Amino acid sequence: MKHGVRLWIGLGLMAAAGSCAGRNLPPEPDSYVAADAIGAERAAELAASPAATWLDDLNSTEMSTLAREALAGSPDLQIVEARYRAARWRARGAFGGNLLPSLSVGVDGTRTEEPIAGSDARLRTEFMTSSVVASWEIDLWGRLASRALASDLSADAAEEDLNGARLSVAGQSAQAWVDLIEAQQLVALAQEDLETRERALDLTQRRYDAGIASSLALRTARSQVASARAIQAAAQDALLIASRRLQEVMGRYPDGALRAAGELPTLAALAAAGAPADLLERRPDVLAAENRMRAAGFRMHEARTAMLPRLTLRGTAGATGPALNRIDDSANMISNLIAGISMPIFQGGALLAESRATVADRRAAASDYVRATIAAWREVEGAISADQSLEVRETQFAIAADEAREAQELAEREYARGVATLFELIDAYTRRIDAERGLIQARAARVSNRITYHVALGGGARTGGIDEDRDLAP
Repeated sequence: MKHGVRLWIGLGLMAAAGSCAGRNLPPEPDSYVAADAIGAERAAELAASPAATWLDDLNSTEMSTLAREALAGSPDLQIVEARYRAARWRARGAFGGNLLPSLSVGVDGTRTEEPIAGSDARLRTEFMTSSVVASWEIDLWGRLASRALASDLSADAAEEDLNGARLSVAGQSAQAWVDLIEAQQLVALAQEDLETRERALDLTQRRYDAGIASSLALRTARSQVASARAIQAAAQDALLIASRRLQEVMGRYPDGALRAAGELPTLAALAAAGAPADLLERRPDVLAAENRMRAAGFRMHEARTAMLPRLTLRGTAGATGPALNRIDDSANMISNLIAGISMPIFQGGALLAESRATVADRRAAASDYVRATIAAWREVEGAISADQSLEVRETQFAIAADEAREAQELAEREYARGVATLFELIDAYTRRIDAERGLIQARAARVSNRITYHVALGGGARTGGIDEDRDLAP
């Protein structure tokens, strides 16, 4: 009786352990979570992250709101986040599986039937086996620790990839908003241009009917109106493209109906961006490259120590019997405790080749870190110098636009009095449109460059330079 009690207790413990493991599994998530379904706590976390806080420095409420929605609902961002979570769980599994002992229990059963000579009866034999196996490899040379640390650093690199993706999505949505405003302004400018060309055509038609204007002037005016309509159609199509692009980044349906209600922010001049070394602590791609370089170093150590002897402790216990209630008798169980040392002798050169390969991987990872660092510095320096030239462009195009408006008004008055020719009027129209189009594009380009500047600094910077008090935690 006591054997059966112990057996059922053991089976109950196995079932309980399996149940606990099942309860610890994470819930099955949705394939995609929309921005309005992530929850208030998650939305607040994203809004306060370094990927979003720099948005407020540009003083545009609409841009900040749309960018934060993109952080919550971007499908691309959720892909990167899911991959990071997977990498982190695998790193945890690698740590426990490599450094901690393993323990397993099992019950096996077999049944055989043999015919009895001289009879139709058959002899049935049941054979039950129980086993308990424990093993633990002593990490003599740090091989297992190096493997676990490499996995953990790879997960850290994936986390920085996530931070970089968040920063990129915030920058993409902010720039898409700027592109949308630029497209809206260009549509309005194209409409205004069409109206002025139509006024010129109407005036030319009246002068032609009165016998003052020539047929050449009339046909030229008609050509100008047709060209203006074509430019207006292209501007409207560009507006739909810009609207759909912003909706795509935000995770909305891209119907092209989204319009920006705000205006481009007024920018102050850039100050110093801080010491170059500060950038290395903020850029997610640089931090990811650094973690991968460190992980490559641990993998190199793991590959080298794989050729050294290994010490493994192994303990087993088992019992056999004809029935379930006979295989848990501790007095009859066979047990062994073994400490063994093994060393690879010949594997076709695989271990040596892997060791040399990890050296090359480490060199590549170090070079990638240098490349990412230089690229980060280049992007910041490029954004600073571009801001200076864009400021000049914006100022000069503003002057050109003001002068061109005055020139157009003068040309219209003189053409109406018959002093100026149609071609002089068309030239005035063209110069004004070109100047105003250049002003719109220069303003949008400067705001886009300021966004690039913040993204290049890793999101942790203000207009006047790096904010030393900004929390860099993800």
